[in-house]
Amino acid sequence: MKKMMRLWHKHNANIVLIVLLVVFTFYATFLALKLKRAIVPDEPYRFEVSQHFATTWGIPDDVAVAEYYGEDLHRNPYLGYWIFARIINIQDLIAPSGGERQTLVFLRMANVLFALGTVLYGFFISKELIKHKWWRLLPVFLVTNTLMFVFLSGGVSYDNPTNFFCAASLFYLIRVLNKKSFLSNTLGWVIFILIGSLIKTTVLPLALVMVVVWLIFVLKNRKEITLSGVKDWKTICLFIILVIVLAFIIGLYGVNVIKFQSLTPACRDTFSTEICQATPFAIRQKELGLPEKLSVLEAFKRGYPEPIRYTFDSWIPEMMKRIFGIMAHKNYFPIATSYIQIALLWVLFLGARYSKKPGDIFLSLLGIFSFYTLTLIAINYNTELVYGFDKFVALQGRYIFPVITIAVVLIAIILTKVQHKLTRFVTAGVLIVLFLYSGPIRFLWYYSSVFADWFI
Repeated sequence: MKKMMRLWHKHNANIVLIVLLVVFTFYATFLALKLKRAIVPDEPYRFEVSQHFATTWGIPDDVAVAEYYGEDLHRNPYLGYWIFARIINIQDLIAPSGGERQTLVFLRMANVLFALGTVLYGFFISKELIKHKWWRLLPVFLVTNTLMFVFLSGGVSYDNPTNFFCAASLFYLIRVLNKKSFLSNTLGWVIFILIGSLIKTTVLPLALVMVVVWLIFVLKNRKEITLSGVKDWKTICLFIILVIVLAFIIGLYGVNVIKFQSLTPACRDTFSTEICQATPFAIRQKELGLPEKLSVLEAFKRGYPEPIRYTFDSWIPEMMKRIFGIMAHKNYFPIATSYIQIALLWVLFLGARYSKKPGDIFLSLLGIFSFYTLTLIAINYNTELVYGFDKFVALQGRYIFPVITIAVVLIAIILTKVQHKLTRFVTAGVLIVLFLYSGPIRFLWYYSSVFADWFI
Protein backbone atom coordinates (compact mmCIF):
# COMPACT_ATOMS: atom_id res chain seq x y z
CA MET A 1 0.00 0.00 0.00
CA LYS A 2 2.82 2.40 0.86
CA LYS A 3 4.50 1.64 -2.46
CA MET A 4 1.26 2.44 -4.25
CA MET A 5 0.96 5.72 -2.36
CA ARG A 6 4.56 6.66 -3.17
CA LEU A 7 3.98 5.77 -6.80
CA TRP A 8 0.84 7.91 -6.85
CA HIS A 9 2.50 10.94 -5.25
CA LYS A 10 5.42 10.70 -7.63
CA HIS A 11 3.50 10.10 -10.86
CA ASN A 12 -0.07 11.20 -10.08
CA ALA A 13 -0.28 13.80 -12.86
CA ASN A 14 1.12 11.34 -15.41
CA ILE A 15 -1.33 8.66 -14.26
CA VAL A 16 -4.27 11.05 -14.71
CA LEU A 17 -2.93 12.02 -18.15
CA ILE A 18 -2.78 8.36 -19.15
CA VAL A 19 -6.36 7.85 -17.89
CA LEU A 20 -7.56 10.81 -19.97
CA LEU A 21 -5.81 9.48 -23.06
CA VAL A 22 -7.13 5.95 -22.53
CA VAL A 23 -10.71 7.17 -22.06
CA PHE A 24 -10.45 9.32 -25.19
CA THR A 25 -9.01 6.42 -27.17
CA PHE A 26 -11.80 4.17 -25.91
CA TYR A 27 -14.52 6.57 -27.07
CA ALA A 28 -12.92 7.19 -30.45
CA THR A 29 -12.32 3.46 -30.98
CA PHE A 30 -15.91 2.70 -30.00
CA LEU A 31 -17.06 5.12 -32.70
CA ALA A 32 -14.64 3.69 -35.25
CA LEU A 33 -15.95 0.17 -34.66
CA LYS A 34 -19.64 0.84 -34.19
CA LEU A 35 -20.61 3.98 -36.08
CA LYS A 36 -22.58 3.48 -39.26
CA ARG A 37 -21.10 4.62 -42.54
CA ALA A 38 -22.05 8.01 -44.01
CA ILE A 39 -22.59 9.82 -40.69
CA VAL A 40 -19.18 11.42 -40.17
CA PRO A 41 -18.92 14.50 -42.45
CA ASP A 42 -17.95 13.55 -46.03
CA GLU A 43 -16.74 10.12 -44.92
CA PRO A 44 -18.09 8.16 -47.94
CA TYR A 45 -16.40 10.56 -50.35
CA ARG A 46 -13.07 10.64 -48.50
CA PHE A 47 -13.08 6.85 -48.20
CA GLU A 48 -13.90 6.21 -51.85
CA VAL A 49 -11.30 8.64 -53.16
CA SER A 50 -8.70 7.15 -50.79
CA GLN A 51 -9.48 3.71 -52.23
CA HIS A 52 -8.73 5.04 -55.72
CA PHE A 53 -5.46 6.53 -54.47
CA ALA A 54 -4.59 3.11 -53.05
CA THR A 55 -4.38 1.73 -56.61
CA THR A 56 -1.40 3.95 -57.47
CA TRP A 57 1.57 5.65 -55.83
CA GLY A 58 0.70 8.86 -57.62
CA ILE A 59 -2.59 10.68 -58.18
CA PRO A 60 -5.27 8.60 -59.93
CA ASP A 61 -7.03 9.80 -63.08
CA ASP A 62 -10.70 9.54 -63.98
CA VAL A 63 -12.14 9.21 -60.49
CA ALA A 64 -15.87 9.48 -61.13
CA VAL A 65 -16.84 10.50 -57.61
CA ALA A 66 -14.31 13.37 -57.64
CA GLU A 67 -15.62 14.54 -61.00
CA TYR A 68 -19.16 14.39 -59.62
CA TYR A 69 -18.13 16.80 -56.85
CA GLY A 70 -16.14 18.97 -59.26
CA GLU A 71 -12.80 18.32 -57.55
CA ASP A 72 -9.72 18.02 -59.72
CA LEU A 73 -7.54 15.73 -57.62
CA HIS A 74 -4.37 16.87 -59.39
CA ARG A 75 -4.89 20.55 -58.64
CA ASN A 76 -6.38 20.39 -55.12
CA PRO A 77 -4.64 19.32 -51.88
CA TYR A 78 -4.21 15.58 -52.18
CA LEU A 79 -1.85 14.50 -49.39
CA GLY A 80 -4.66 13.41 -47.05
CA TYR A 81 -5.96 10.96 -49.64
CA TRP A 82 -2.43 9.77 -50.38
CA ILE A 83 -1.74 9.07 -46.69
CA PHE A 84 -5.05 7.24 -46.31
CA ALA A 85 -4.22 5.21 -49.43
CA ARG A 86 -0.95 4.01 -47.93
CA ILE A 87 -2.82 2.97 -44.77
CA ILE A 88 -5.24 1.00 -46.96
CA ASN A 89 -2.24 -0.65 -48.64
CA ILE A 90 -0.97 -1.72 -45.21
CA GLN A 91 -4.38 -3.16 -44.37
CA ASP A 92 -4.37 -5.09 -47.66
CA LEU A 93 -1.01 -6.61 -46.73
CA ILE A 94 -2.23 -7.59 -43.26
CA ALA A 95 -5.63 -8.93 -44.34
CA PRO A 96 -5.81 -9.19 -48.14
CA SER A 97 -9.20 -10.92 -48.01
CA GLY A 98 -10.80 -8.28 -45.77
CA GLY A 99 -14.02 -6.68 -46.91
CA GLU A 100 -14.84 -3.01 -47.36
CA ARG A 101 -16.18 -2.64 -43.82
CA GLN A 102 -12.91 -3.98 -42.44
CA THR A 103 -10.94 -1.54 -44.58
CA LEU A 104 -13.18 1.31 -43.40
CA VAL A 105 -12.66 0.40 -39.75
CA PHE A 106 -8.89 0.06 -40.25
CA LEU A 107 -8.75 3.52 -41.79
CA ARG A 108 -10.92 4.89 -39.01
CA MET A 109 -8.50 3.50 -36.44
CA ALA A 110 -5.67 5.31 -38.21
CA ASN A 111 -7.72 8.49 -37.81
CA VAL A 112 -8.02 7.73 -34.09
CA LEU A 113 -4.22 7.72 -33.92
CA PHE A 114 -4.02 11.06 -35.72
CA ALA A 115 -6.53 12.52 -33.24
CA LEU A 116 -4.59 11.05 -30.33
CA GLY A 117 -1.47 12.67 -31.74
CA THR A 118 -3.29 16.02 -31.81
CA VAL A 119 -4.19 15.61 -28.13
CA LEU A 120 -0.60 14.69 -27.24
CA TYR A 121 0.79 17.72 -29.03
CA GLY A 122 -1.78 19.79 -27.17
CA PHE A 123 -0.33 18.43 -23.93
CA PHE A 124 3.21 19.22 -25.09
CA ILE A 125 2.11 22.80 -25.81
CA SER A 126 0.57 22.92 -22.35
CA LYS A 127 3.85 21.72 -20.79
CA GLU A 128 5.76 24.46 -22.62
CA LEU A 129 3.56 27.21 -21.23
CA ILE A 130 2.08 26.06 -17.90
CA LYS A 131 4.29 25.25 -14.91
CA HIS A 132 1.74 23.62 -12.59
CA LYS A 133 1.37 19.91 -13.35
CA TRP A 134 -2.39 19.79 -12.72
CA TRP A 135 -3.29 22.86 -14.76
CA ARG A 136 -1.34 21.32 -17.64
CA LEU A 137 -3.96 18.59 -17.77
CA LEU A 138 -6.95 20.91 -18.14
CA PRO A 139 -6.40 21.49 -21.90
CA VAL A 140 -6.17 17.72 -22.44
CA PHE A 141 -9.43 17.21 -20.57
CA LEU A 142 -11.20 19.98 -22.50
CA VAL A 143 -10.14 18.68 -25.93
CA THR A 144 -10.94 15.04 -25.17
CA ASN A 145 -14.39 16.03 -23.95
CA THR A 146 -15.26 18.29 -26.89
CA LEU A 147 -18.02 16.29 -28.52
CA MET A 148 -17.43 17.11 -32.18
CA PHE A 149 -13.69 16.54 -31.85
CA VAL A 150 -14.22 13.07 -30.39
CA PHE A 151 -16.93 12.25 -32.93
CA LEU A 152 -14.70 13.28 -35.82
CA SER A 153 -11.80 11.26 -34.40
CA GLY A 154 -13.64 8.00 -34.97
CA GLY A 155 -14.32 8.59 -38.68
CA VAL A 156 -12.46 8.84 -41.97
CA SER A 157 -11.83 12.56 -42.33
CA TYR A 158 -8.88 14.53 -43.65
CA ASP A 159 -9.52 16.91 -40.77
CA ASN A 160 -7.81 14.45 -38.41
CA PRO A 161 -4.36 14.48 -40.06
CA THR A 162 -4.80 18.22 -40.70
CA ASN A 163 -5.39 18.85 -37.00
CA PHE A 164 -2.40 16.69 -36.10
CA PHE A 165 0.06 18.52 -38.38
CA CYS A 166 -1.28 21.92 -37.28
CA ALA A 167 -0.92 21.01 -33.58
CA ALA A 168 2.62 19.76 -34.18
CA SER A 169 3.51 22.92 -36.08
CA LEU A 170 2.13 25.14 -33.31
CA PHE A 171 4.16 23.20 -30.74
CA TYR A 172 7.44 23.78 -32.56
CA LEU A 173 6.64 27.45 -33.15
CA ILE A 174 5.95 27.84 -29.42
CA ARG A 175 9.33 26.27 -28.70
CA VAL A 176 10.86 28.90 -30.97
CA LEU A 177 9.02 31.62 -29.04
CA ASN A 178 10.32 30.02 -25.83
CA LYS A 179 13.85 30.48 -27.24
CA LYS A 180 14.61 26.78 -27.53
CA SER A 181 16.77 25.46 -30.40
CA PHE A 182 15.80 28.17 -32.87
CA LEU A 183 16.89 26.49 -36.09
CA SER A 184 15.59 22.96 -35.55
CA ASN A 185 12.26 24.12 -34.13
CA THR A 186 11.81 26.67 -36.93
CA LEU A 187 12.37 23.92 -39.47
CA GLY A 188 9.94 21.72 -37.55
CA TRP A 189 7.07 24.20 -37.55
CA VAL A 190 7.57 25.10 -41.22
CA ILE A 191 7.66 21.47 -42.33
CA PHE A 192 4.58 20.48 -40.37
CA ILE A 193 2.48 23.47 -41.42
CA LEU A 194 3.43 22.97 -45.07
CA ILE A 195 2.47 19.31 -44.85
CA GLY A 196 -0.87 20.39 -43.38
CA SER A 197 -1.30 22.79 -46.30
CA LEU A 198 -0.95 19.86 -48.70
CA ILE A 199 -3.89 18.19 -46.97
CA LYS A 200 -6.28 21.13 -46.70
CA THR A 201 -6.23 24.62 -48.23
CA THR A 202 -7.74 26.21 -45.11
CA VAL A 203 -4.41 25.65 -43.32
CA LEU A 204 -2.88 28.46 -45.40
CA PRO A 205 -4.32 31.34 -43.28
CA LEU A 206 -2.87 29.63 -40.20
CA ALA A 207 0.49 29.35 -41.96
CA LEU A 208 0.34 33.04 -42.85
CA VAL A 209 -0.28 34.30 -39.32
CA MET A 210 2.37 31.93 -37.94
CA VAL A 211 4.89 33.42 -40.35
CA VAL A 212 3.97 36.91 -39.12
CA VAL A 213 4.42 35.84 -35.48
CA TRP A 214 7.76 34.21 -36.30
CA LEU A 215 9.02 37.31 -38.14
CA ILE A 216 8.07 39.59 -35.24
CA PHE A 217 9.91 37.28 -32.85
CA VAL A 218 13.01 37.24 -35.08
CA LEU A 219 13.05 41.03 -35.38
CA LYS A 220 12.69 41.51 -31.62
CA ASN A 221 15.29 38.89 -30.70
CA ARG A 222 17.69 39.04 -33.67
CA LYS A 223 20.70 39.78 -31.45
CA GLU A 224 20.09 36.69 -29.31
CA ILE A 225 19.31 34.22 -32.10
CA THR A 226 22.06 31.78 -33.02
CA LEU A 227 22.06 29.17 -35.78
CA SER A 228 23.78 26.51 -33.71
CA GLY A 229 23.56 22.99 -35.05
CA VAL A 230 23.38 24.05 -38.70
CA LYS A 231 25.82 21.28 -39.66
CA ASP A 232 24.22 18.68 -37.41
CA TRP A 233 22.96 15.65 -39.33
CA LYS A 234 19.44 16.05 -37.90
CA THR A 235 19.31 19.65 -39.12
CA ILE A 236 20.56 18.59 -42.55
CA CYS A 237 17.80 15.95 -42.71
CA LEU A 238 15.22 18.58 -41.77
CA PHE A 239 16.52 20.88 -44.54
CA ILE A 240 16.21 18.06 -47.07
CA ILE A 241 12.64 17.31 -45.93
CA LEU A 242 11.80 21.02 -46.14
CA VAL A 243 13.11 21.27 -49.71
CA ILE A 244 11.04 18.25 -50.75
CA VAL A 245 7.86 19.58 -49.12
CA LEU A 246 8.45 23.04 -50.64
CA ALA A 247 8.75 21.42 -54.07
CA PHE A 248 5.31 19.85 -53.64
CA ILE A 249 3.88 23.15 -52.35
CA ILE A 250 5.19 25.02 -55.39
CA GLY A 251 4.03 22.22 -57.68
CA LEU A 252 0.51 22.56 -56.31
CA TYR A 253 -0.17 26.14 -55.24
CA GLY A 254 2.51 27.85 -57.35
CA VAL A 255 1.26 26.23 -60.54
CA ASN A 256 -2.35 26.99 -59.62
CA VAL A 257 -1.60 30.69 -59.09
CA ILE A 258 0.17 30.92 -62.44
CA LYS A 259 -2.36 28.84 -64.35
CA PHE A 260 -5.65 29.79 -62.67
CA GLN A 261 -4.75 32.98 -60.74
CA SER A 262 -6.05 31.18 -57.65
CA LEU A 263 -4.70 28.84 -55.00
CA THR A 264 -7.16 26.18 -56.12
CA PRO A 265 -9.04 26.10 -59.42
CA ALA A 266 -12.76 26.70 -59.73
CA CYS A 267 -14.75 23.80 -61.10
CA ARG A 268 -15.07 25.42 -64.55
CA ASP A 269 -11.28 25.80 -64.75
CA THR A 270 -10.83 22.05 -65.07
CA PHE A 271 -14.24 20.56 -65.90
CA SER A 272 -16.95 21.24 -68.44
CA THR A 273 -19.90 23.53 -67.74
CA GLU A 274 -22.26 20.53 -67.82
CA ILE A 275 -20.31 18.73 -65.09
CA CYS A 276 -20.02 21.85 -62.91
CA GLN A 277 -23.73 22.64 -63.14
CA ALA A 278 -24.55 19.12 -61.92
CA THR A 279 -22.32 19.07 -58.81
CA PRO A 280 -24.04 18.94 -55.40
CA PHE A 281 -22.61 22.39 -54.61
CA ALA A 282 -24.04 23.95 -57.76
CA ILE A 283 -27.41 22.31 -57.11
CA ARG A 284 -27.39 23.51 -53.51
CA GLN A 285 -26.63 27.07 -54.58
CA LYS A 286 -29.39 26.96 -57.20
CA GLU A 287 -31.92 25.68 -54.65
CA LEU A 288 -30.90 27.77 -51.61
CA GLY A 289 -28.86 30.66 -52.94
CA LEU A 290 -29.91 34.14 -53.98
CA PRO A 291 -30.12 35.09 -57.68
CA GLU A 292 -27.05 37.28 -57.20
CA LYS A 293 -24.53 37.58 -54.42
CA LEU A 294 -25.18 40.56 -52.15
CA SER A 295 -22.64 43.18 -51.20
CA VAL A 296 -22.29 44.00 -47.49
CA LEU A 297 -24.14 47.28 -48.05
CA GLU A 298 -26.96 45.57 -49.95
CA ALA A 299 -27.28 42.97 -47.23
CA PHE A 300 -27.53 45.70 -44.60
CA LYS A 301 -30.19 47.57 -46.59
CA ARG A 302 -32.28 44.38 -46.78
CA GLY A 303 -32.16 43.99 -43.02
CA TYR A 304 -29.50 41.29 -42.91
CA PRO A 305 -26.80 41.60 -40.22
CA GLU A 306 -23.54 43.38 -40.88
CA PRO A 307 -20.36 41.40 -39.98
CA ILE A 308 -20.24 42.44 -36.30
CA ARG A 309 -23.88 41.61 -35.57
CA TYR A 310 -23.58 38.42 -37.61
CA THR A 311 -20.59 37.37 -35.49
CA PHE A 312 -22.30 37.76 -32.12
CA ASP A 313 -25.93 37.01 -33.03
CA SER A 314 -25.37 34.09 -35.40
CA TRP A 315 -21.83 32.85 -35.83
CA ILE A 316 -20.77 32.36 -32.22
CA PRO A 317 -23.99 30.60 -31.04
CA GLU A 318 -24.09 28.36 -34.12
CA MET A 319 -20.38 27.60 -33.86
CA MET A 320 -20.85 26.57 -30.22
CA LYS A 321 -23.51 24.08 -31.30
CA ARG A 322 -21.22 22.62 -33.93
CA ILE A 323 -18.19 22.35 -31.64
CA PHE A 324 -19.83 21.03 -28.49
CA GLY A 325 -22.61 19.27 -30.35
CA ILE A 326 -22.40 17.16 -33.50
CA MET A 327 -22.75 18.62 -37.00
CA ALA A 328 -22.56 15.80 -39.51
CA HIS A 329 -24.91 13.81 -41.72
CA LYS A 330 -26.82 13.31 -38.49
CA ASN A 331 -26.89 16.19 -36.01
CA TYR A 332 -27.08 16.46 -32.25
CA PHE A 333 -27.02 19.77 -30.40
CA PRO A 334 -27.18 19.43 -26.58
CA ILE A 335 -28.80 22.28 -24.69
CA ALA A 336 -25.69 22.69 -22.53
CA THR A 337 -23.83 24.39 -25.41
CA SER A 338 -25.48 27.68 -24.37
CA TYR A 339 -24.04 27.31 -20.87
CA ILE A 340 -20.60 26.49 -22.29
CA GLN A 341 -20.77 29.70 -24.30
CA ILE A 342 -21.57 31.66 -21.13
CA ALA A 343 -18.72 29.94 -19.27
CA LEU A 344 -16.24 30.75 -22.04
CA LEU A 345 -17.35 34.39 -22.09
CA TRP A 346 -16.74 34.42 -18.33
CA VAL A 347 -13.21 33.09 -18.93
CA LEU A 348 -12.63 35.91 -21.43
CA PHE A 349 -13.76 38.39 -18.79
CA LEU A 350 -11.33 36.85 -16.30
CA GLY A 351 -8.59 37.11 -18.88
CA ALA A 352 -9.26 40.81 -19.34
CA ARG A 353 -9.44 41.27 -15.56
CA TYR A 354 -6.33 39.39 -14.47
CA SER A 355 -3.99 39.17 -17.49
CA LYS A 356 -2.55 42.66 -17.16
CA LYS A 357 0.89 41.58 -18.36
CA PRO A 358 0.08 38.60 -20.58
CA GLY A 359 3.52 38.16 -22.12
CA ASP A 360 4.64 37.86 -25.74
CA ILE A 361 3.83 34.16 -26.16
CA PHE A 362 0.31 34.55 -24.78
CA LEU A 363 -0.29 37.51 -27.11
CA SER A 364 1.17 35.56 -30.04
CA LEU A 365 -1.14 32.60 -29.46
CA LEU A 366 -4.10 34.90 -28.94
CA GLY A 367 -3.21 36.65 -32.20
CA ILE A 368 -2.96 33.35 -34.08
CA PHE A 369 -6.27 32.11 -32.74
CA SER A 370 -8.01 35.45 -33.35
CA PHE A 371 -6.73 35.77 -36.92
CA TYR A 372 -7.75 32.23 -37.80
CA THR A 373 -11.17 32.72 -36.21
CA LEU A 374 -11.74 36.02 -38.01
CA THR A 375 -10.79 34.32 -41.28
CA LEU A 376 -13.47 31.68 -40.68
CA ILE A 377 -16.01 34.38 -39.85
CA ALA A 378 -15.16 36.26 -43.05
CA ILE A 379 -15.51 33.09 -45.13
CA ASN A 380 -18.82 32.18 -43.51
CA TYR A 381 -20.18 35.73 -43.85
CA ASN A 382 -19.22 35.75 -47.52
CA THR A 383 -21.14 32.50 -47.95
CA GLU A 384 -24.19 34.05 -46.28
CA LEU A 385 -24.06 36.88 -48.83
CA VAL A 386 -24.57 34.19 -51.45
CA TYR A 387 -27.30 32.26 -49.64
CA GLY A 388 -29.26 35.00 -47.89
CA PHE A 389 -28.33 34.36 -44.25
CA ASP A 390 -29.63 31.90 -41.64
CA LYS A 391 -28.72 29.02 -43.97
CA PHE A 392 -25.36 28.44 -42.19
CA VAL A 393 -23.94 26.77 -45.27
CA ALA A 394 -20.36 25.55 -44.66
CA LEU A 395 -20.41 26.65 -41.01
CA GLN A 396 -18.76 23.72 -39.27
CA GLY A 397 -17.30 23.46 -35.78
CA ARG A 398 -14.55 21.17 -37.05
CA TYR A 399 -13.10 24.05 -39.07
CA ILE A 400 -11.77 25.63 -35.85
CA PHE A 401 -9.97 22.45 -34.77
CA PRO A 402 -6.58 23.30 -36.37
CA VAL A 403 -6.20 25.82 -33.52
CA ILE A 404 -8.19 24.03 -30.81
CA THR A 405 -5.00 23.06 -28.95
CA ILE A 406 -3.95 26.66 -28.38
CA ALA A 407 -7.54 27.69 -27.61
CA VAL A 408 -7.78 25.33 -24.63
CA VAL A 409 -4.24 26.17 -23.50
CA LEU A 410 -5.17 29.86 -23.49
CA ILE A 411 -8.16 29.02 -21.27
CA ALA A 412 -5.90 27.19 -18.82
CA ILE A 413 -3.32 30.00 -18.81
CA ILE A 414 -6.03 32.57 -18.05
CA LEU A 415 -7.30 30.50 -15.12
CA THR A 416 -3.80 30.15 -13.67
CA LYS A 417 -3.54 33.94 -13.64
CA VAL A 418 -6.76 34.41 -11.66
CA GLN A 419 -5.55 35.51 -8.25
CA HIS A 420 -8.84 34.91 -6.45
CA LYS A 421 -8.54 31.23 -5.53
CA LEU A 422 -12.28 30.52 -5.16
CA THR A 423 -13.05 32.12 -8.53
CA ARG A 424 -10.28 30.15 -10.19
CA PHE A 425 -11.35 26.74 -8.91
CA VAL A 426 -15.09 27.33 -9.25
CA THR A 427 -14.62 28.38 -12.88
CA ALA A 428 -12.48 25.34 -13.60
CA GLY A 429 -15.00 23.11 -11.84
CA VAL A 430 -17.92 24.52 -13.85
CA LEU A 431 -16.01 23.99 -17.10
CA ILE A 432 -15.21 20.40 -16.16
CA VAL A 433 -18.84 19.65 -15.29
CA LEU A 434 -20.17 21.26 -18.49
CA PHE A 435 -17.68 19.46 -20.71
CA LEU A 436 -18.39 16.15 -18.99
CA TYR A 437 -22.13 16.65 -19.35
CA SER A 438 -21.93 17.65 -23.01
CA GLY A 439 -19.01 15.45 -23.98
CA PRO A 440 -18.64 11.93 -25.38
CA ILE A 441 -20.08 10.34 -22.24
CA ARG A 442 -23.47 11.10 -23.80
CA PHE A 443 -22.81 8.43 -26.41
CA LEU A 444 -23.07 5.86 -23.66
CA TRP A 445 -25.85 7.69 -21.86
CA TYR A 446 -28.14 7.88 -24.91
CA TYR A 447 -26.72 4.93 -26.82
CA SER A 448 -30.03 3.06 -27.01
CA SER A 449 -32.29 6.10 -27.44
CA VAL A 450 -31.11 9.32 -29.10
CA PHE A 451 -28.24 7.60 -30.92
CA ALA A 452 -29.95 4.25 -31.51
CA ASP A 453 -29.88 4.59 -35.31
CA TRP A 454 -26.32 5.91 -35.44
CA PHE A 455 -24.61 2.59 -34.71
CA ILE A 456 -24.52 -0.85 -36.23
